[in-house]
Amino acid sequence: MAFQWFTILFGWASFFLFVVLAAYKIHRIATLPLNLRWEVYPVPHETGDKHLYGGSYMEEVDWVKKPRPSSPLAEWAEMGSEIFFLKRVREHNPYHIWPLSLALHWGLYLLILWMGLLAASVFVPALTLLTMAVGISAFVLGACGAVGLIVLRATDRSLALYTTPIDFFNLVFLAAIFGLGLVSWWGDPLFSLHHAYVKSLLFFRPTPLSPAVVSLFLLLQAFAIYMPCSKLIHYLMKHFTFHEILWNDEFKVKGSSKDKQIDRQLSSLATWAGPHIAPGKTWREQVRGPSAGEAQKK
Repeated sequence: MAFQWFTILFGWASFFLFVVLAAYKIHRIATLPLNLRWEVYPVPHETGDKHLYGGSYMEEVDWVKKPRPSSPLAEWAEMGSEIFFLKRVREHNPYHIWPLSLALHWGLYLLILWMGLLAASVFVPALTLLTMAVGISAFVLGACGAVGLIVLRATDRSLALYTTPIDFFNLVFLAAIFGLGLVSWWGDPLFSLHHAYVKSLLFFRPTPLSPAVVSLFLLLQAFAIYMPCSKLIHYLMKHFTFHEILWNDEFKVKGSSKDKQIDRQLSSLATWAGPHIAPGKTWREQVRGPSAGEAQKK
């Protein structure tokens, strides 16, 4: 009974820790100094033919005086193609990881959906068949993707150069989750025990479970705590990567919050070391170069 209570309390603790740690990570990223914008065109929020050929509103005469049409929906559609179909991995990655990476990502998406359906089916029993289909699909896709990427990264010499030990650890962690999911499903084809655990979690009613089901949920909960502290949190960072760095083409308005932030950053001391860096000077002074008096001394 004590262990059953532990599985309930640890389940809730992992949920709250995930929320707190993820919120902290997002706050840290949001309050970092401004990143260098890429200024890469085309940007999806441009309207008309400019989006097609890579143009900009700055091509217009007196563009600063004109209203600037923008399409946020096009941005979300472009970001959706990257999140759900890994568009840039398919188009630009030369190591043929796209099918395996897509399987792994969809395994994770369906795993999250499966857990939501398990909770919802407590109140809506008609969702049971859908929960089964989603859960099996998640475990199969995720296991194939994770194991396949481990093998590919270990056997492709070129790809191995870009694979760190933490990358293997993350993939093995995910492979263990999906592998345990398949084992627990094999022993509980209707997900009855999985459903019972979620019900015990929601209503704080301890219930006996099989070792495979308990192991799966404990591993999932450990992963929920670990994920915000790892590079796997990158999915929450896509807003900053896409909207603030890749596609941000806003012009700087004098006196705006961005203008003041840039001014603060330029006023900070440059701590880099190099022949082109003058020690003890701010970034603004570095950019302006030596004063007339300093130039004469040289």
